[in-house]
Amino acid sequence: MYTFEYILRRASLLFPDQEVVDDYGRKTYRELYDNVLRLIPSLQSKGIRKGDVVAIMGLNNVKYVELVYALTSMGAIVYPVNLRLPPDQVLYTLVKSHSKFLIYEDQLREYARLAEGRLEGLKSMSFSEVSYSDERGRPVSGEDDAVVMLFTSGTTGLPKAVLHVQRKTVMGAMFIADQLAYYNTPAKLGQGDVMLPLVPLYHILAWGSLLIAPMVGAKLIYMEKFDPRTAIEKIEREGVTWISGVPTILHMLLEAGLNKRGLKALIAGSPIPDGLAKRMMERGIRFTVGYGSTEVLVASMTIETHLVRSGSVELHKVTHPVLGAEIKIDVKDPKDKVGEILVRAPWLPDGYYEDEEKTRESFTPDGWFRTGDIGYMTEDGGLVILDRVKDVIKSGGEWISSSILEAAISELPWVSIVAVIGVKNEKWGERPVAIIKPSRPISPQEAKQEVIGHLMELVRQGKLSKFWVPDDVIIVSDMPLTSTGKVDKKALRGIAAGSQ
Repeated sequence: MYTFEYILRRASLLFPDQEVVDDYGRKTYRELYDNVLRLIPSLQSKGIRKGDVVAIMGLNNVKYVELVYALTSMGAIVYPVNLRLPPDQVLYTLVKSHSKFLIYEDQLREYARLAEGRLEGLKSMSFSEVSYSDERGRPVSGEDDAVVMLFTSGTTGLPKAVLHVQRKTVMGAMFIADQLAYYNTPAKLGQGDVMLPLVPLYHILAWGSLLIAPMVGAKLIYMEKFDPRTAIEKIEREGVTWISGVPTILHMLLEAGLNKRGLKALIAGSPIPDGLAKRMMERGIRFTVGYGSTEVLVASMTIETHLVRSGSVELHKVTHPVLGAEIKIDVKDPKDKVGEILVRAPWLPDGYYEDEEKTRESFTPDGWFRTGDIGYMTEDGGLVILDRVKDVIKSGGEWISSSILEAAISELPWVSIVAVIGVKNEKWGERPVAIIKPSRPISPQEAKQEVIGHLMELVRQGKLSKFWVPDDVIIVSDMPLTSTGKVDKKALRGIAAGSQ
């Protein structure tokens, strides 16, 4: 059975004493499954029925996990609310998802009241109001039942809704586990590992960790709020062997002193800068790159093929399709190998929820999803991602990859986080500008001189074209991030415009 309930029930039998740990304590898979069954009558007493959409506004903890499993076992649909969306977008998503109920973390009561006051008919309750019954409920979910409503991050407009079903969601998680367990990939994952996902549960269920850990029988650790020093302490105390997060999270951990040789990391969300990859390798951190999205769930992950081993392709720049996924490049010129990345897999949804126009734009009639990313395929079937379509800079009719420039600039030791954006230019159409958060104090003049000097040396070595070199370098004290922890280039364009 490809259902959430089956995954947890199986874990409760095969790995009954394996632990799930949060900031408040620890439970075994056996205890977790028992709690899920005892939550079902309580949730039913609140009026929740099969097919209802239930929004959860919470942090990474065991009670959140139990609610997801209990609701999906009842056949209800979970909408994990992205807490980093602006309040107006949260309200929009609650309306768009047709959420009937909102279950919120007690400490988020004021945030929840905003929704209660503006959305008529929405019934809400706190985590503490959902108690464990003395009776155990009966799971009624099926493979074809809708299971989770996810929303895109909304960086280019209002968030788009994606409705996933039980079978497809479980299948996507299975092929993440498959690629991590059976192939030569640095961040191998198995029953003996201790997982600490540093991704919020509202982001694709912490990249599927909620399903993957019980699938493989691994110990699972959650922390409610990410703090790099607290995370390092937890890694040491719990014997964590495997983490997951966006490159920004790894930057912060390294700056806070993470130095655990042999630690494995799954990194996704945006390309890994060369400087970050180098620092992780120097500290003995083995990392696998993943590629997916709210729509795709998972498309590809790093495998050490002959091209990687020979040094023809750098490990952190290539991923390989997971079993069941197909990837192709939509090129405009048959002579060119670079184009938009398209993905097809049996776990993809049919389109965006109640949005025929956006569905036609992104989903082809024969099942391919247009990712909006630019890249090319290697001769061994690997995928190299260059940029987002909207982030590629067109200057004088020629394309400039912001991600390649970011990787080059990140090699400078004082660069903590860098983003390159295109700004309007009357002569060239667009010109690149680098925006940097430094790890030490540095004047804008010195920063620009060092960045331009470094890039011009790469030009002399034939690694960059001269017209790629940014026109300006802007230093910021903080880098704006999107709701999924990526650099918010939309906000940076406003910063760049203000500095002109």
